[in-house]
Amino acid sequence: MDKILSANSDTNMFEGDIPQTATSRNGIRDVSKVWASRVIPYELKAGDFSSSEQSVIQQAMNEYEVRTCISFVPRTTETDYLYVQKGSGCWSYVGVQGGRQDLSLGNGCVYIGIAIHEFMHAAGFWHEQSRFDRDDWVIIQWENIQEGKEHNFNRYSEVDVSGLGVDYDYGSVMHYSATAFSSNGSPTIVARVSGAPSLGQRSGFSDTDVAKLNTLYSCHMPVGWSDWTEWSPCDDTCTKTRQRFCSDPNGCTGHSVETQDCPWPCQVGIHPDCGQYYFGGAFGEITSPMYPGNYLDAATCRYLVNATAGSTVTISFQTFDVESHTSCGYDVMRVYDGEDTSSPVLASMCGSTRPAPITSSGDRLMIEFVSDASVNGQGYVIQYTTVPTAFSCSFDADLCGFTQDGDDQFDWTRQTGTTPSSSTGPTTDVSGSGHYMFIETSGSRTQGDAARLRTPTQSASPAGYCLQFKYHMYGTDIDTLNVYVTDGNSILGTPNFSVTGDQGNNWLSGQLTIPGDADFQVVFEAIRGASWRGDIAIDDVLMFEGVCA
Repeated sequence: MDKILSANSDTNMFEGDIPQTATSRNGIRDVSKVWASRVIPYELKAGDFSSSEQSVIQQAMNEYEVRTCISFVPRTTETDYLYVQKGSGCWSYVGVQGGRQDLSLGNGCVYIGIAIHEFMHAAGFWHEQSRFDRDDWVIIQWENIQEGKEHNFNRYSEVDVSGLGVDYDYGSVMHYSATAFSSNGSPTIVARVSGAPSLGQRSGFSDTDVAKLNTLYSCHMPVGWSDWTEWSPCDDTCTKTRQRFCSDPNGCTGHSVETQDCPWPCQVGIHPDCGQYYFGGAFGEITSPMYPGNYLDAATCRYLVNATAGSTVTISFQTFDVESHTSCGYDVMRVYDGEDTSSPVLASMCGSTRPAPITSSGDRLMIEFVSDASVNGQGYVIQYTTVPTAFSCSFDADLCGFTQDGDDQFDWTRQTGTTPSSSTGPTTDVSGSGHYMFIETSGSRTQGDAARLRTPTQSASPAGYCLQFKYHMYGTDIDTLNVYVTDGNSILGTPNFSVTGDQGNNWLSGQLTIPGDADFQVVFEAIRGASWRGDIAIDDVLMFEGVCA
């Protein structure tokens, strides 16, 4: 990818090598965009490529013909075809566009792997790290991305893009390199899996690339109808679809699309990427579609939070970034005091200032978010509770009764803004403007030193408790965050919760069910790694009676 980006440095391509046109936005789930005959006609622009360059391009095409059922043939009279030219940089549209379809292999692009990459775009594939499930496999280091290039790391909706039943592929020819669009030479993408191979390559197909091509084009099927695709997620009409294509030039008998109605709780008019519609239980979290990336264009989301009869619902905002307007006339969040949007409006909000908590008067609360077709923010993270809070601490005012252990090697530090050491720790608390607790690992600290922070004693409860908290573990030498439940003894035993290693430069959610059969304390223990780039932080510690969901 670095070679492609270098060759494309003077262009303004989407995701680095895809032309930004209205017709380029299609997903591999839409099989009307495949080359149904499994034959891709092409024409090389006369005079653009030397004989050796033509040989390289032919070798890339041969790889398709050897390992898939797709073949490339010189164009004669075909209407739809690839026009391969030595344009400015390396780029291709995604899937069949109709008519002459330009594909550029410019200076610095005529390598077998790069040609395979661009032809795979033309065959119907986006970049691997734009898959809907990519955040389960990689961490996007947003702080290292060049300003204005963040959109190149958007992920797509499952409505648009299918994984074709194949796991995420770190070694795909379609994957960005680890430092793609880096502003400082540091990684922009980090694998979540320990020992994962290097990200991306431009040598040629991975086995997974071949499997996906053969699945998309139903290469195991004879000429005629392809396999049906998997069912799509339910769309905003509460309908799901599946498709197939006909590879027989004489046509096929039957239909290419099937639909099914989706049952409740699907809601007509609600975007499928909003997540679930109905929320219950003692507490939970609601995030905007595609978070932590920017939310979607033209989306409507509704969330109904239902409390046990006699209780109320309280929501608090951990993150809030919605397009600003004096009357919230573009993108807006509305909170209704009841079960639907005909209930009284408690708040109508936009902008980037975190709203104050909101409490319903009854046992139901409706949240609605509506976006227009332009200017998207990061969105929102909302925590809701339907039971009284047993313990809550944001560290904004003080330590809330937390105490530092006396038999550890150093103490936790209360902080606002960034930590003193670069390339480790958070830059803000969860809300963006308050305080958090962290371990400062520079100075006289040594590897293995531990700092322990202890809650006040909590009373036993037959219902038990759920502990929720935010944690941040970013740096090259992060060690371990342990959480213990103890009766007050200094001997802590086995951790009840434990995370080790760099988890990316973002706040993550942790939770733990506590039996509550005796009085107890919770102890947060952070262990220093091999260097000063090992800061660990916690924030927004909450406890509620009841079992974690």
